[in-house]
Amino acid sequence: MAREQIQVIVPTDWKDITIAEYQRYLQLAKTRRKTKDDEIIAMFCKVDKELIKSVKLKDKKVLVEKINKFVNSKNERELEKKIKFKGKQYGFLPNLSKITTGEFVDIEEYGKDINSNLHRIMSVLYREVDKEVGKYYSVKPYDPDELEIDKFKDLPMSTTLSAIDFFFRLGKNLLQDLNNYSRVVMKNKEIKH
Repeated sequence: MAREQIQVIVPTDWKDITIAEYQRYLQLAKTRRKTKDDEIIAMFCKVDKELIKSVKLKDKKVLVEKINKFVNSKNERELEKKIKFKGKQYGFLPNLSKITTGEFVDIEEYGKDINSNLHRIMSVLYREVDKEVGKYYSVKPYDPDELEIDKFKDLPMSTTLSAIDFFFRLGKNLLQDLNNYSRVVMKNKEIKH
């Protein structure tokens, strides 16, 4: 009897993966369940878990390898300042130096378990655009509403990774600037002595 051929498409872009899927992947990756690979393939490739059971073991291994390669790939991304999400325009906090105490405290708290709270962090950083003039915009005031927060589980990981990369580069640049400033201060002290 001939086997039915199925086509499974492995994602190649983070815009095809939601925060909720990524969080589920991280949970599955920690487990020792025998069905872990089937669940990961089904979720990322958007196929029925029962269908995965009929895939040859060698083909399943290839799929898992491709998914792991994709998940572990490093693609620096430019910050997505404004995004269209759930039919609305959202914007990244336009001025981080004006972050409110509530925003800061919540980001600090959510940061204690970043992977489980990615959607919460993103709901603080990205909010519905309130006003827009040219390239400038303002966002609606911070209101930590659980229903609004849960919507962010559907946010594409591409947007999330762009924000993570932004903060990584910011930290790296600040560290480099601090190092350069320290050298100048040390040189000036040497000259004075």
